[in-house]
Amino acid sequence: MRGLLRAAFAVGGLTAAVKLVALLKDSLVAAHFGNGATLDAFLLALVVPTFLISVAAGTLPAALTPAYIAQREHRSTTAARLLAGAVLQQSYRWLVLLSGVAALASVLLGWLPGNRLDAGTRAILPMLALALAPFTLLQGVCSAWSGLLAAEGAYSASAFAPIAQPIGVALGIAIVPDPTVWTMVVGLLGGTLAQAAWLAWALRQRGLSVRGIAMSHVPDAERAALTDALGRVRVQYLPAVAGAILMSATTLVDQSMAAWLPVGSVSALGYGTKVSSVLMTVGAMALSTTLLPHLSALVARAEWTALRELERRLRWLLLGTTIPVTIVLVLFSAPIVHLLFERGAFSAAETATVSRVQAAYLLQVPGHLLGILYVRLISALQANRLLTIGSAINLVVNVALNVVFMRRYGVAGIALSTAGVYAVSCVYLAVSAHRRLRVAEAESLAAQPRGFAASLATGMEASCVSPA
Repeated sequence: MRGLLRAAFAVGGLTAAVKLVALLKDSLVAAHFGNGATLDAFLLALVVPTFLISVAAGTLPAALTPAYIAQREHRSTTAARLLAGAVLQQSYRWLVLLSGVAALASVLLGWLPGNRLDAGTRAILPMLALALAPFTLLQGVCSAWSGLLAAEGAYSASAFAPIAQPIGVALGIAIVPDPTVWTMVVGLLGGTLAQAAWLAWALRQRGLSVRGIAMSHVPDAERAALTDALGRVRVQYLPAVAGAILMSATTLVDQSMAAWLPVGSVSALGYGTKVSSVLMTVGAMALSTTLLPHLSALVARAEWTALRELERRLRWLLLGTTIPVTIVLVLFSAPIVHLLFERGAFSAAETATVSRVQAAYLLQVPGHLLGILYVRLISALQANRLLTIGSAINLVVNVALNVVFMRRYGVAGIALSTAGVYAVSCVYLAVSAHRRLRVAEAESLAAQPRGFAASLATGMEASCVSPA
């Protein structure tokens, strides 16, 4: 437990540094672009790429890490790395395709019926979508590499590398005399390229292949076992992807429905997530990055008592820390927004709007972080189909609550809906994880007597036929 917490705090600290730099970048963006149509166009151009990256690459560790650790525990490190290399090779092909899909979908997003985007925003969206196509590819590669580094225990490299993105955008705005939306595009692409270079170096330092491994290059002696392991990864990956599509769709739905509200609502929603995203990203990175390998190892060794004790202690630790922090931040939401953003083109009226959005978003923090514990437990138990069901429930709840709350509270109602979604999600995940854990433990215990009886019978047979 102590080793896990030390690793989690290390990852959390590095992630906090990344998010602090990101907040400083957002402050620069707010001062130069305010809360208007230009920033709406940039954020809308990023909605689909972010969604697809989360789906395609963000879910890869949930499928790969348990299988990777099982290969390492039961076979060898070489077998585990062959599996990782084969998975990466296949991932690259899909990411190239997704880059084109993201560009096309970003253009279509601006023409959804019912939105209030002006003609200028619609006109610039196709150009932004095309320019950001490399971002989809690079960020997807970075997500896949980070997951592999985490499975190897290299938590720091994967946690700190994303700092390059906000630095790239902030440098562009600070250096260019009259920054435009294209300044942010160039800064984002440059920062993501630097992030990929850092992760590639970290992989090579640990003897891991950056290019991946084609099946034709796998030794014949390993090919059958590798094919079987790849099959297990696919079985877990497809439900994880389906669940991520449905869960990430909640963000896509929120951004799209915010476009139905007055101009600036999409930007207000974006600004309102900044503080809550710091807490959730720091907590999520600290938990998900370190928990999945640790839980997967406990499951591979069938250490059920240790697994239950770890879950219990982490549950109360998360609730005991996130609830008081959330209450304090909600109470001071307006001063926080004033301090971070109110300067230049960002007015006091915008502070009032964003502070309400931020307060509502902050309410999701306890449910979100506690839910991550159970998501990782479900993935470690290789029951990702449960995540698909939960994500479908979340999407339905999200749309329903958005419709109800945005009519009464405007853009802040969308944020309040998100908090409700994560509360429902947390309850579902906790119940599902405990049920699946009981099933896995029962299956493990049921297998033990048969194994003991078989070994006893083998021993008796050997003693009967052996010479006296």
